[in-house]
Amino acid sequence: MSTVTLRPATEADIPFIMETERRPGYDALVGRFEEDVHRANLASGDWMYFIGLDDAGERRGFAILQDVNADPKSRFLRRIAVMDAGAGHGRALLAALIDWVFAQTAAQRFYLHVRNENHRARHVYRSLGFVDEGPESDDEPTSTTMGLLRSNWRPR
Repeated sequence: MSTVTLRPATEADIPFIMETERRPGYDALVGRFEEDVHRANLASGDWMYFIGLDDAGERRGFAILQDVNADPKSRFLRRIAVMDAGAGHGRALLAALIDWVFAQTAAQRFYLHVRNENHRARHVYRSLGFVDEGPESDDEPTSTTMGLLRSNWRPR
């Protein structure tokens, strides 16, 4: 697995984030925001944006935590995406983010929603310890909630 380090995103990273989330096929699996939404989220204390850097310091992807003030016992991964899917950077980015969440917060649970047809992502999530918790909601039966408990976390 490649190594990825995290740093907080800044407004200067918004073009990179938008380019990444607009990769072919990502619209249905990852989702996207317009620039003004990213700017508002970055300015909000309820969202955290991270940039994943490879060993050379190059940006490989990003991750967004949402509702960080809603429940101190859990963290919600709203979005994660990499520029070069299949190269191992997504798994490394998520591993670094998991370690950050459990080392830097009091969260007991880290969770996300994934489209049922996103088999690549579901495989990566399971390989890092996430388990299926059930449908995202009655309104979103095509997405599954997956979660990882602190008690099952193994720092990398």
